[in-house]
Amino acid sequence: MLDLASFSMLSSPIYWLAQEAAADATKESFNFSSIFNQALNGIGIVGILLLTALGLAITFGVMRIINLAHGEFIMLGAYITFWMQDTFNMDLVMTIPFAFIGTALVGAIVELTIIRRLYGRPLETLLATWGLSIVLQGVIKLIFTAQLKYVKAPNYLSGSIIFLKDAAGGPLISISYYRVFIIVIALALLAVTMYLFYGTSWGRQIRAVTQNRSMAQCLGVNTKLVDMGTFAYGCGLAGIAGAVISALKTVAPPMGQDYLVDAWMVVVTGGVDKLIGILAGSFLIGESNAIIAFILNDPTARVLVLGAVIVLIRYRPEGLFTVQKRT
Repeated sequence: MLDLASFSMLSSPIYWLAQEAAADATKESFNFSSIFNQALNGIGIVGILLLTALGLAITFGVMRIINLAHGEFIMLGAYITFWMQDTFNMDLVMTIPFAFIGTALVGAIVELTIIRRLYGRPLETLLATWGLSIVLQGVIKLIFTAQLKYVKAPNYLSGSIIFLKDAAGGPLISISYYRVFIIVIALALLAVTMYLFYGTSWGRQIRAVTQNRSMAQCLGVNTKLVDMGTFAYGCGLAGIAGAVISALKTVAPPMGQDYLVDAWMVVVTGGVDKLIGILAGSFLIGESNAIIAFILNDPTARVLVLGAVIVLIRYRPEGLFTVQKRT
């Protein structure tokens, strides 16, 4: 089993878990336990996909903003974690609130200065956020240089939970503590987000503005404040994803682009109108890739999964979950 330090040397940011488990599995023991262990390892992939896609589901699914700078907000969260750990020797878990607040503040400034003038103009939003991603990468290079940075995972999250041992006493079915930590954080954020959107007055205002902005204004809803808060919250979720992922991969200015495509795949697969679709999309894509990579190889798995997503979009463009609307 690879330790957490070696994760940063892997080239694939999302599918490193599938590669690791496929390499560790013995070639001659292609049996049920190996498949089950691979599926268990796929939980880590599901957690990463859910973390990276949740913020994008807010900005695109709720606000209909095509945010190509989403990966750079993930990158900002990772750099905030690195800076807090390098400057104050802070534990990675303790840096998560700071990553959320820092990226949320940047997101609020971006919405106030750029996005607010582009609502209802998707092409201009796409170009503006693409330019923003280039600017954010340049700013980070000026502050931290282009050298790779490393974030240390806490010692209490090292090791694995062993469910079954082989005849020699080695782990046959196991999952690392850090993978469990990833999925717990992702599910907790999903639960909090669903409560905020469906169980609070702020969430009702967001849905009202999304469905009928002019009517919400007539009823006294501060639509500008709602827009800024929603976009900032989505960016803050991306920052949390960057903080958690920073211990798995070297922190670098272009790192966010590696997660952008996978986040869009999850959002499109699950559906942009319901948050539960993000969980379903993450599970389907993550587990499918993990198992196919074990049976075949990682590049083939990525091609097959991407092809399946394209077929799904062709015949069900609204995704797996959608909301019935009046016409």
